[in-house]
Amino acid sequence: MKELSCKSISKEYDVIVCGGGPAGCCAAISASRAGMHTLLIEATTALGGMGTMGMVSAFAPFTDGANIIYRSLPIEILTRYKKRMNIPEWKWDWIKLSPEDLKRVYDDMISESKTDVLFQSIVCSAETENGKIKQIYAADKSGITAYRAKVYVDCTGDGDLAAHCGVPFEIGQDGGVQSASLCFAVSNVDTEKINTKINSNFDDGIWPKIIADGKYPLISRHFIPVYFGDTLIVNGGHLFIEDPTDNRQISCAYILGRETAEQYLAALKEYMPKAFSNSYLVETAPLMGIRETRRIKGKYTLTLDDYISRRSFGDEIARNSYWLDCHPSGKDKTACSVQPENGYKKGDSHGIPFRCLVPENIKNLLVAGRCISVERIVLSSTRVMPNCMATGEAAGIGAALAVKEHTDACNISGEQIRSILELN
Repeated sequence: MKELSCKSISKEYDVIVCGGGPAGCCAAISASRAGMHTLLIEATTALGGMGTMGMVSAFAPFTDGANIIYRSLPIEILTRYKKRMNIPEWKWDWIKLSPEDLKRVYDDMISESKTDVLFQSIVCSAETENGKIKQIYAADKSGITAYRAKVYVDCTGDGDLAAHCGVPFEIGQDGGVQSASLCFAVSNVDTEKINTKINSNFDDGIWPKIIADGKYPLISRHFIPVYFGDTLIVNGGHLFIEDPTDNRQISCAYILGRETAEQYLAALKEYMPKAFSNSYLVETAPLMGIRETRRIKGKYTLTLDDYISRRSFGDEIARNSYWLDCHPSGKDKTACSVQPENGYKKGDSHGIPFRCLVPENIKNLLVAGRCISVERIVLSSTRVMPNCMATGEAAGIGAALAVKEHTDACNISGEQIRSILELN
């Protein structure tokens, strides 16, 4: 491709990680701890992605209902967070998230690893040569800068770097993607006077009544709050976006998301005045919760049959036990949290092979997080934060091995990474 007009190349690195969410943080930390000169490029002003800037209200489970299924960095992050929040050591599932406290955990771990970080920087293009990334371009307040590395890791969630490099991908199905959500916080709630079920998981709760009323058309059944004193942080509402990689559509969705949050509060004030009459909207999340965009085509695509069969792999670098949590799309507004007949029970999990992180056609690129190579329905399970952490750590280890062995990332085996993870 034609080079962009830009400043001279800033620094050359061993590893460059694009995206500072849970996958990107783990990729950067693991690469840096392995001795790599590492750069982490993040589009927002803080690390942590959906757990911080997205204000998602809780970590998905770290167990399969019977045993802890993650290791190494995901466990270290959660342990540090629990200690900071005085959460009991035995608790591993559905731990509520304080965005500011989680930011500090990621800040500390990245700083300790001596990873270079660039905030407010967006990877906007890439130059490839002979099936490898030659350099990438990032835009910030000072303009466009080129950066070079031996290995790159795409942890953008949307697979932006992979797409810039021409990696084949899929989005949605039949023109539909899972709906997004804009989380929000409501304060000055008299929680002792909440006299009905407000979590959307309950059929006999408040939301079916409010929706049937029709007064608040933007409200959906999706409303999951966590409590911090008199403040509720809410993962709620559905925003139907045809293409979440289109910035114009995303921009409109942010406006609609803030209106949706306002409607939720108005409904709560009307239907539960004793608890909510004096409450107010404190904040809507700076970052929208996007559940589905690109899924890269990798050396292996994890299938629904793999999920149902609880399949293990020789090159697996993580286990997953989360349910198939497929939120409705603009094309099918009824689909949500579907399960096969033989759904998971306590102790059930499946493997995630390293090959899902290896793109088909770019030799020095690995992908981690939401955009790995999986079938669409499986994405609804693998997209959660613990999985993103685990795949991110594996990608960081793989990138470091490639640099140390003077080879391409695509030549690293999952068995090598797995052996290192088992030692950590």
